Amino acid sequence: MSDLVPVIGGALQKTGSVIVGAVRFGIVVAQLTAASSTMAGLSNQVRSTFKYVEGCADSVDRLSDLAAAKAVDQSTINEHREAATVMRTCHEEAEAMAVECEEMSTLFHETADGHIADYGAVADAANNMPDGIDMADREFYSHP
Repeated sequence: MSDLVPVIGGALQKTGSVIVGAVRFGIVVAQLTAASSTMAGLSNQVRSTFKYVEGCADSVDRLSDLAAAKAVDQSTINEHREAATVMRTCHEEAEAMAVECEEMSTLFHETADGHIADYGAVADAANNMPDGIDMADREFYSHP
């Protein structure tokens, strides 16, 4: 090996390992929090989009009633009523999807909280180690 290539070892290597571990911890918590927020936003977006579809179904029903009052052929009236039914079915399925997104958001949030509870103290201790005190091997801190 060339004399120009530094050899990392001892305290520098352990400090680097602590920094990498703390960064990983922070990244995992940030990613879980972002995923929770994204899923909550998706749930709201689905609900607002399909609230519009529900309004469309109501409008199509009104058109069906108007067509019936104007003696429009029954086939046309039935087609409008079927279209409104399909719209409502889509709305029900979208609501179920929005509920699933909310549940996923909650699970991501709970996972982030659990990760903080499991590893937060270790990350804090690692970030605040006094100079000259080496951290134990990473495996020491892992769950069995």
